[in-house]
Amino acid sequence: MMILKRIIILCLSLMLLIPIVTAHAITGDAELVLEGVDIVPTNPNPGDMVSVTADVYNMGSKNTNSFASMITAAYFVDGKLLHVGEIGNIEPGISNKIKITSPPIWKYDVGNHKITVTVDYHDTLNDQYDSPLDNSMDVILLISPLKNTQILLEASPQYFLTGSKTSKVDVSLSDSDDVLSDKKIILNFDGRDSILITDLEGKVSFSNTLSSSNFVNIDVSFDGDDVHSPAHSSLILYQFPPEVSSSLVLKLPNSKLYDFENNSFDILIYENSYEKLIKKIQPDDTMLFDSETFWVSLPPGNNYFAEIYLDGRIFSVTDMDLLQEDNVIVQKIKIPELGKIKFVVIDETSQLVTGSKITNWTYTYSAENGFTDWMDVIPAVREPYVASAILPDGHVVKSEPFLVFPGEQKIIEIVTGKMLITYEIPSWIKNNAGWWAEGLVDDSSFVEGMRFLIQEEIMLVPLTISNSDESAAEIPSWIKNNAGWWAEGLVDDSSFVEGMRFLIQEGLIKIL
Repeated sequence: MMILKRIIILCLSLMLLIPIVTAHAITGDAELVLEGVDIVPTNPNPGDMVSVTADVYNMGSKNTNSFASMITAAYFVDGKLLHVGEIGNIEPGISNKIKITSPPIWKYDVGNHKITVTVDYHDTLNDQYDSPLDNSMDVILLISPLKNTQILLEASPQYFLTGSKTSKVDVSLSDSDDVLSDKKIILNFDGRDSILITDLEGKVSFSNTLSSSNFVNIDVSFDGDDVHSPAHSSLILYQFPPEVSSSLVLKLPNSKLYDFENNSFDILIYENSYEKLIKKIQPDDTMLFDSETFWVSLPPGNNYFAEIYLDGRIFSVTDMDLLQEDNVIVQKIKIPELGKIKFVVIDETSQLVTGSKITNWTYTYSAENGFTDWMDVIPAVREPYVASAILPDGHVVKSEPFLVFPGEQKIIEIVTGKMLITYEIPSWIKNNAGWWAEGLVDDSSFVEGMRFLIQEEIMLVPLTISNSDESAAEIPSWIKNNAGWWAEGLVDDSSFVEGMRFLIQEGLIKIL
């Protein structure tokens, strides 16, 4: 039985190679002509699988079934045979032209490619002139990379107070070189599609009324064409709770690095100046429209700005803006360019010390070989970093305080001879710092604590401390945040003292 099956398969295979012509075939009665070689779909994206297609007609006087029971067509890309298929009967005359198509056989790719289609591939049909030009056709596809297309989608307003219901949506379509005019885009507003055409500036606007829901989805898509890639953009319209009459909204950029749900953010809201901190908030679900959008209700009639801290480090500061009645301020948080640092642990003879770990309150890295890998860090341009090295014998060594600027790369040396100093700080100093951070005591109480640390040589700085009037002390208000975190135990004593010593020594804090 197995032998019989193999014989049948062999016979069927040979049928593709042996001309099948009737005994009464007359040369020239059926002659195939090939034209219109193309690919389907006609505007694929790189990586899409495509089919090869062509038109075939019979310029003879009789149909092809009169002379051959089977005719084949072969499809090549760049000289490589990818598929052989069978063609049905073709009646004579150009009006009886048929289209032949391969299955998806080729992955569309950028570059120059030769597409070839050959009919009567197995030569089962007697041609009038037996010319291969009639039966084979080449086309060269010059496939350039599609231009990257971008949709800019904005809604005004995007955040709705009670009573406002209509939003205007502005759409801009462009590529890397220019705006795209006279292009069809599809705008879906709360489940309803509208077809819009961009104007000469690549723009189009659309207005609609919100339903009673708390949010509305807007999606805009462009299908692309021979030159431009498809593009898509979306946003959500949000409605505040009915009790909110004015609000500040903070938006993180669309970034995979940060969001309000998975990062530890602290937001400090100031009214009119740094002298009036009115809110210190850690965003939670009740204050988020989404993972990148935080809002807070504020009384109107004042100027507001915010400081954003990430893992205890200053991250961004918004512009100051006036909040009016029945209005919303939307501030986009600027993400700083990260810096890169590498720690090297050495002894007093500059020899590498292996087997250490580098820590601070946000990270732990191995310095097994005496140095760490490069690590990304949030820039520190005002308040310095201080890192610790835990040595193999358990001793702890502190780095010197250091700043990191946006985009900077620097290597930080930690010398093992400088063992960790244990600071004995009276509890009243830490209490004063915490109360000062909360606005319960004035600047002089904090200054008094810093003077005590200097006078008792707990904090060593090359300054002469005088008994001038305390009002002459100049303290940036953002130092309150550091003092508050120190009082709460989020920053250890040595890191705080070393940081303050650095700020005083660098002239960022002046205590006369």
